[in-house]
Amino acid sequence: MIPNEIIAVVASAIVAYLLGSLPVAVFVAKVAGVDIFKVGTGNPGASNVFRKVGRRYGAVVFGLDIAKGVVAVIAAMLLGCPDVFLPVASAFAIVGHWLPVFMRFKGGAGLATGVGIGVALLGVWGLVATVAGLAALPIIKDGPRAAAVTLVVAVVTAFLTGPNWVALGGMVLVLAMLVARLFLVEYPKDRRGERPDPHI
Repeated sequence: MIPNEIIAVVASAIVAYLLGSLPVAVFVAKVAGVDIFKVGTGNPGASNVFRKVGRRYGAVVFGLDIAKGVVAVIAAMLLGCPDVFLPVASAFAIVGHWLPVFMRFKGGAGLATGVGIGVALLGVWGLVATVAGLAALPIIKDGPRAAAVTLVVAVVTAFLTGPNWVALGGMVLVLAMLVARLFLVEYPKDRRGERPDPHI
């Protein structure tokens, strides 16, 4: 018989993946009359919506993508996922954002969703990291790098406030996933000229 804890982890990962697959950017851009796949980087994420559809629309997508990560963690807790596996199960929300089942596996970078997971794992301290990332945005002028600032601050905060080893391990996992995606998938596309408006 499969232990209940394993069932809880698998169920949490599936729920997280489905949450991550929700194509928020596509729907919000469509409301504005824009096909997000045909403008800017062609990336269905908050950064592209912010730059090519409008700041208000981008803010909505950013908030909803963060919510996907937060809800993924909360859902895992409610499903009885053991604390030590919370980051792993929740990280499937990022995988869902990368490869959304509802959009033929064509998704975005998942940075805002990663921020949401970090905020949920860290609780109140996660808000500090989020504020840091938002403050960096006007200076850096690039959503992915601003989100990376948020994640780095979250890792440092997790270490300094306990450390909360589960949260710290989760943030390292999320940060590693997102940075790997940027450097192995997103930026190579820019260098190959596959997008009319690459990441800054």
